[in-house]
Amino acid sequence: MTTMHVFLHTLIPLVLMALAIGLTALYWRKVVKKNSMLANAQYEQLKSDSEVNLQNQLGQQMEAVHMDRMRDRVAMDRQAHVMNSKLDFYHKVLLEVQTLQECMASYTKLITSTDLQPGQGEWNMVRNELKKRTDQMAEMVNGTLELMDYEDMTEIERNDQIPVNSFCQDVFDSCLTYRDGNVDMRLETCLDDDETVTTNMKCLQKVLVNLLKCSMQFTHEGEIVLVVKRCHQQNELSFAVSDTGLGIPEEAKESAFERIRNTDVSIKIVVVRLRLCRALVRLLGGTIYQDPHRKKGTSIVFTIKA
Repeated sequence: MTTMHVFLHTLIPLVLMALAIGLTALYWRKVVKKNSMLANAQYEQLKSDSEVNLQNQLGQQMEAVHMDRMRDRVAMDRQAHVMNSKLDFYHKVLLEVQTLQECMASYTKLITSTDLQPGQGEWNMVRNELKKRTDQMAEMVNGTLELMDYEDMTEIERNDQIPVNSFCQDVFDSCLTYRDGNVDMRLETCLDDDETVTTNMKCLQKVLVNLLKCSMQFTHEGEIVLVVKRCHQQNELSFAVSDTGLGIPEEAKESAFERIRNTDVSIKIVVVRLRLCRALVRLLGGTIYQDPHRKKGTSIVFTIKA
Protein backbone atom coordinates (compact mmCIF):
# COMPACT_ATOMS: atom_id res chain seq x y z
CA MET A 1 0.00 0.00 0.00
CA THR A 2 1.41 3.30 -1.00
CA THR A 3 1.69 6.34 1.14
CA MET A 4 -1.13 8.05 -0.79
CA HIS A 5 -3.45 5.16 -0.09
CA VAL A 6 -2.63 5.28 3.58
CA PHE A 7 -3.25 9.02 3.70
CA LEU A 8 -6.60 8.71 1.95
CA HIS A 9 -7.55 5.75 4.10
CA THR A 10 -6.89 7.88 7.15
CA LEU A 11 -8.33 11.18 5.82
CA ILE A 12 -11.67 9.86 4.61
CA PRO A 13 -12.87 8.66 8.03
CA LEU A 14 -11.77 11.98 9.55
CA VAL A 15 -13.67 13.93 6.90
CA LEU A 16 -16.74 11.78 7.40
CA MET A 17 -16.49 12.22 11.18
CA ALA A 18 -16.10 15.97 10.82
CA LEU A 19 -19.03 16.08 8.44
CA ALA A 20 -21.16 14.05 10.85
CA ILE A 21 -20.20 16.29 13.74
CA GLY A 22 -21.00 19.39 11.68
CA LEU A 23 -24.35 18.05 10.56
CA THR A 24 -25.16 17.01 14.11
CA ALA A 25 -24.22 20.44 15.42
CA LEU A 26 -26.32 22.10 12.71
CA TYR A 27 -29.26 19.88 13.62
CA TRP A 28 -29.06 20.62 17.31
CA ARG A 29 -28.59 24.30 16.56
CA LYS A 30 -31.84 24.27 14.60
CA VAL A 31 -33.52 22.26 17.37
CA VAL A 32 -32.30 24.69 20.02
CA LYS A 33 -33.38 27.67 17.91
CA LYS A 34 -36.80 26.13 17.30
CA ASN A 35 -37.22 25.31 20.98
CA SER A 36 -36.10 28.81 21.84
CA MET A 37 -38.68 30.26 19.48
CA LEU A 38 -41.34 27.98 20.93
CA ALA A 39 -40.30 28.94 24.42
CA ASN A 40 -40.45 32.64 23.53
CA ALA A 41 -43.83 32.16 21.92
CA GLN A 42 -45.11 30.29 24.98
CA TYR A 43 -43.65 32.97 27.22
CA GLU A 44 -45.37 35.71 25.25
CA GLN A 45 -48.63 33.74 25.30
CA LEU A 46 -48.33 33.15 29.03
CA LYS A 47 -47.50 36.82 29.50
CA SER A 48 -50.50 37.83 27.43
CA ASP A 49 -52.77 35.35 29.23
CA SER A 50 -51.41 36.52 32.56
CA GLU A 51 -52.13 40.13 31.67
CA VAL A 52 -55.65 39.20 30.53
CA ASN A 53 -56.23 37.17 33.70
CA LEU A 54 -54.84 40.00 35.78
CA GLN A 55 -57.12 42.46 34.04
CA ASN A 56 -60.07 40.11 34.52
CA GLN A 57 -59.20 39.62 38.18
CA LEU A 58 -58.82 43.36 38.66
CA GLY A 59 -62.12 43.90 36.88
CA GLN A 60 -63.84 41.32 39.07
CA GLN A 61 -62.27 42.80 42.18
CA MET A 62 -63.32 46.30 41.15
CA GLU A 63 -66.84 45.03 40.45
CA ALA A 64 -66.90 43.24 43.82
CA VAL A 65 -65.68 46.42 45.54
CA HIS A 66 -68.33 48.41 43.68
CA MET A 67 -71.05 45.94 44.69
CA ASP A 68 -69.84 45.99 48.30
CA ARG A 69 -69.93 49.78 48.28
CA MET A 70 -73.42 49.72 46.78
CA ARG A 71 -74.59 47.23 49.40
CA ASP A 72 -73.00 49.33 52.14
CA ARG A 73 -74.69 52.42 50.78
CA VAL A 74 -78.07 50.69 50.55
CA ALA A 75 -77.60 49.39 54.11
CA MET A 76 -76.63 52.86 55.33
CA ASP A 77 -79.59 54.45 53.53
CA ARG A 78 -81.91 51.84 55.03
CA GLN A 79 -80.42 52.38 58.47
CA ALA A 80 -80.76 56.15 58.08
CA HIS A 81 -84.39 55.72 57.00
CA VAL A 82 -85.11 53.51 60.01
CA MET A 83 -83.40 55.97 62.33
CA ASN A 84 -85.31 58.92 60.86
CA SER A 85 -88.54 56.96 61.20
CA LYS A 86 -87.75 56.21 64.84
CA LEU A 87 -86.85 59.83 65.57
CA ASP A 88 -90.03 61.04 63.90
CA PHE A 89 -92.07 58.53 65.90
CA TYR A 90 -90.47 59.48 69.22
CA HIS A 91 -90.81 63.17 68.41
CA LYS A 92 -94.55 62.79 67.86
CA VAL A 93 -94.86 60.85 71.11
CA LEU A 94 -93.11 63.68 72.96
CA LEU A 95 -95.43 66.22 71.35
CA GLU A 96 -98.44 64.18 72.46
CA VAL A 97 -97.07 63.89 76.01
CA GLN A 98 -96.49 67.64 75.99
CA THR A 99 -100.12 68.17 74.96
CA LEU A 100 -101.32 65.90 77.76
CA GLN A 101 -99.12 67.74 80.25
CA GLU A 102 -100.50 71.11 79.16
CA CYS A 103 -104.03 69.74 79.49
CA MET A 104 -103.30 68.54 83.02
CA ALA A 105 -101.71 71.86 83.88
CA SER A 106 -104.85 73.69 82.77
CA TYR A 107 -107.02 71.47 85.00
CA THR A 108 -104.62 72.02 87.89
CA LYS A 109 -104.82 75.77 87.36
CA LEU A 110 -108.60 75.51 87.30
CA ILE A 111 -108.93 73.69 90.61
CA THR A 112 -106.40 75.96 92.35
CA SER A 113 -108.12 79.16 91.22
CA THR A 114 -109.40 81.21 94.14
CA ASP A 115 -112.13 82.70 91.97
CA LEU A 116 -113.88 79.36 91.51
CA GLN A 117 -115.82 77.32 94.01
CA PRO A 118 -116.63 74.13 92.09
CA GLY A 119 -119.32 71.83 93.33
CA GLN A 120 -119.00 68.08 93.84
CA GLY A 121 -119.96 67.37 90.23
CA GLU A 122 -117.26 69.65 88.88
CA TRP A 123 -114.71 68.16 91.27
CA ASN A 124 -115.59 64.65 90.10
CA MET A 125 -115.32 65.69 86.45
CA VAL A 126 -111.91 67.30 86.95
CA ARG A 127 -110.68 64.35 89.00
CA ASN A 128 -111.76 61.85 86.33
CA GLU A 129 -110.18 63.91 83.55
CA LEU A 130 -106.93 64.24 85.48
CA LYS A 131 -106.83 60.49 86.08
CA LYS A 132 -107.59 59.79 82.42
CA ARG A 133 -104.87 62.15 81.19
CA THR A 134 -102.40 60.81 83.76
CA ASP A 135 -103.04 57.23 82.65
CA GLN A 136 -102.67 58.21 78.99
CA MET A 137 -99.43 60.04 79.65
CA ALA A 138 -98.05 57.13 81.65
CA GLU A 139 -98.87 54.64 78.90
CA MET A 140 -97.37 56.84 76.17
CA VAL A 141 -94.15 57.33 78.13
CA ASN A 142 -93.78 53.78 79.47
CA GLY A 143 -94.71 52.18 76.16
CA THR A 144 -92.27 54.33 74.22
CA LEU A 145 -89.43 53.66 76.67
CA GLU A 146 -90.05 49.92 76.31
CA LEU A 147 -90.23 50.31 72.55
CA MET A 148 -86.87 52.09 72.44
CA ASP A 149 -85.29 49.21 74.37
CA TYR A 150 -86.80 46.34 72.38
CA GLU A 151 -86.35 47.90 68.94
CA ASP A 152 -82.60 48.15 69.55
CA MET A 153 -82.27 44.51 70.68
CA THR A 154 -81.09 41.89 68.20
CA GLU A 155 -81.98 38.84 70.26
CA ILE A 156 -83.37 37.72 73.61
CA GLU A 157 -83.24 34.53 75.64
CA ARG A 158 -86.05 32.10 74.87
CA ASN A 159 -85.61 29.50 77.57
CA ASP A 160 -88.96 29.60 79.41
CA GLN A 161 -91.02 26.40 79.26
CA ILE A 162 -94.66 27.52 79.09
CA PRO A 163 -97.87 25.42 79.18
CA VAL A 164 -99.59 27.26 76.34
CA ASN A 165 -103.29 26.86 77.17
CA SER A 166 -103.11 27.68 80.87
CA PHE A 167 -100.70 30.56 80.21
CA CYS A 168 -103.04 32.12 77.62
CA GLN A 169 -106.04 31.68 79.92
CA ASP A 170 -104.21 33.41 82.78
CA VAL A 171 -103.24 36.33 80.54
CA PHE A 172 -106.79 36.51 79.21
CA ASP A 173 -108.25 36.59 82.72
CA SER A 174 -105.79 39.28 83.83
CA CYS A 175 -107.11 41.60 81.12
CA LEU A 176 -110.81 41.32 82.01
CA THR A 177 -110.63 44.54 84.02
CA TYR A 178 -110.10 46.46 80.76
CA ARG A 179 -113.38 45.15 79.31
CA ASP A 180 -115.91 47.85 78.46
CA GLY A 181 -119.52 46.87 77.87
CA ASN A 182 -121.27 43.56 77.33
CA VAL A 183 -118.58 41.68 75.43
CA ASP A 184 -118.22 37.93 75.16
CA MET A 185 -114.57 37.02 75.76
CA ARG A 186 -113.16 33.55 75.24
CA LEU A 187 -110.06 31.54 74.46
CA GLU A 188 -110.15 29.01 71.62
CA THR A 189 -107.23 26.61 71.35
CA CYS A 190 -106.33 23.74 69.05
CA LEU A 191 -103.59 22.53 71.37
CA ASP A 192 -103.66 19.80 74.00
CA ASP A 193 -103.68 21.01 77.59
CA ASP A 194 -100.27 19.50 78.29
CA GLU A 195 -98.61 21.07 75.23
CA THR A 196 -95.76 23.44 76.03
CA VAL A 197 -93.65 25.99 74.17
CA THR A 198 -90.11 27.18 74.86
CA THR A 199 -89.94 30.95 74.45
CA ASN A 200 -89.60 34.19 76.41
CA MET A 201 -92.60 34.30 78.74
CA LYS A 202 -92.30 38.01 79.59
CA CYS A 203 -92.25 39.13 75.95
CA LEU A 204 -95.08 36.82 74.92
CA GLN A 205 -97.19 38.07 77.81
CA LYS A 206 -96.55 41.70 76.80
CA VAL A 207 -97.68 41.02 73.23
CA LEU A 208 -100.90 39.31 74.32
CA VAL A 209 -101.75 41.95 76.93
CA ASN A 210 -101.20 44.85 74.53
CA LEU A 211 -103.28 43.27 71.77
CA LEU A 212 -106.10 42.38 74.18
CA LYS A 213 -106.09 45.92 75.60
CA CYS A 214 -106.38 47.33 72.06
CA SER A 215 -109.37 45.10 71.35
CA MET A 216 -111.08 45.87 74.67
CA GLN A 217 -110.58 49.60 74.23
CA PHE A 218 -112.67 49.72 71.04
CA THR A 219 -115.04 46.76 71.44
CA HIS A 220 -118.19 47.57 73.40
CA GLU A 221 -120.39 44.73 72.18
CA GLY A 222 -119.99 41.44 70.38
CA GLU A 223 -116.91 39.35 71.15
CA ILE A 224 -113.17 39.23 71.64
CA VAL A 225 -111.55 35.89 70.88
CA LEU A 226 -107.99 34.68 71.36
CA VAL A 227 -107.24 31.73 69.05
CA VAL A 228 -104.15 29.60 69.51
CA LYS A 229 -103.00 26.91 67.09
CA ARG A 230 -99.93 25.28 65.61
CA CYS A 231 -98.82 26.48 62.18
CA HIS A 232 -98.17 24.25 59.21
CA GLN A 233 -94.52 24.69 60.12
CA GLN A 234 -94.40 22.52 63.21
CA ASN A 235 -91.85 24.77 64.91
CA GLU A 236 -94.23 27.77 65.01
CA LEU A 237 -97.31 28.70 67.01
CA SER A 238 -99.96 31.12 65.80
CA PHE A 239 -101.98 33.52 67.99
CA ALA A 240 -104.87 35.64 66.75
CA VAL A 241 -106.69 38.34 68.75
CA SER A 242 -109.96 39.06 66.95
CA ASP A 243 -112.82 41.39 67.87
CA THR A 244 -116.05 42.89 66.55
CA GLY A 245 -115.12 46.41 67.56
CA LEU A 246 -114.68 49.63 65.58
CA GLY A 247 -111.75 48.25 63.62
CA ILE A 248 -108.77 50.07 62.17
CA PRO A 249 -109.79 52.74 59.60
CA GLU A 250 -108.97 51.79 56.02
CA GLU A 251 -106.67 54.78 55.54
CA ALA A 252 -104.68 53.86 58.68
CA LYS A 253 -104.24 50.12 58.11
CA GLU A 254 -100.95 50.34 56.23
CA SER A 255 -99.39 52.57 58.90
CA ALA A 256 -100.94 50.96 61.98
CA PHE A 257 -97.58 49.49 63.03
CA GLU A 258 -95.53 52.42 61.79
CA ARG A 259 -96.39 56.01 62.51
CA ILE A 260 -98.60 58.18 64.65
CA ARG A 261 -101.26 60.00 62.69
CA ASN A 262 -102.97 63.27 63.58
CA THR A 263 -105.82 61.71 65.47
CA ASP A 264 -107.16 61.11 68.98
CA VAL A 265 -104.65 60.29 71.72
CA SER A 266 -106.31 56.91 72.32
CA ILE A 267 -105.51 55.92 68.71
CA LYS A 268 -101.93 57.11 69.15
CA ILE A 269 -101.61 54.87 72.20
CA VAL A 270 -102.80 51.94 70.07
CA VAL A 271 -100.02 52.66 67.54
CA VAL A 272 -97.44 52.62 70.35
CA ARG A 273 -98.82 49.27 71.54
CA LEU A 274 -98.82 47.76 68.05
CA ARG A 275 -95.31 48.95 67.30
CA LEU A 276 -94.13 47.51 70.62
CA CYS A 277 -95.83 44.21 69.74
CA ARG A 278 -94.03 44.13 66.39
CA ALA A 279 -90.65 44.64 68.09
CA LEU A 280 -91.40 41.88 70.62
CA VAL A 281 -92.67 39.40 68.01
CA ARG A 282 -89.53 39.94 65.95
CA LEU A 283 -87.43 39.00 68.98
CA LEU A 284 -89.62 35.91 69.48
CA GLY A 285 -88.72 34.79 65.96
CA GLY A 286 -92.10 35.43 64.35
CA THR A 287 -94.15 37.92 62.34
CA ILE A 288 -97.24 40.01 63.07
CA TYR A 289 -99.89 41.30 60.67
CA GLN A 290 -103.55 42.23 60.25
CA ASP A 291 -105.81 39.55 58.85
CA PRO A 292 -106.79 41.01 55.44
CA HIS A 293 -109.86 38.76 55.23
CA ARG A 294 -111.46 40.17 58.37
CA LYS A 295 -114.65 42.03 57.37
CA LYS A 296 -115.88 43.30 60.75
CA GLY A 297 -113.70 44.56 63.55
CA THR A 298 -110.02 43.72 63.68
CA SER A 299 -107.93 40.56 63.80
CA ILE A 300 -104.22 40.78 64.60
CA VAL A 301 -102.28 37.57 63.98
CA PHE A 302 -98.75 36.82 65.11
CA THR A 303 -96.47 33.79 65.16
CA ILE A 304 -93.57 32.77 67.37
CA LYS A 305 -90.85 30.15 67.11
CA ALA A 306 -91.81 27.14 69.18
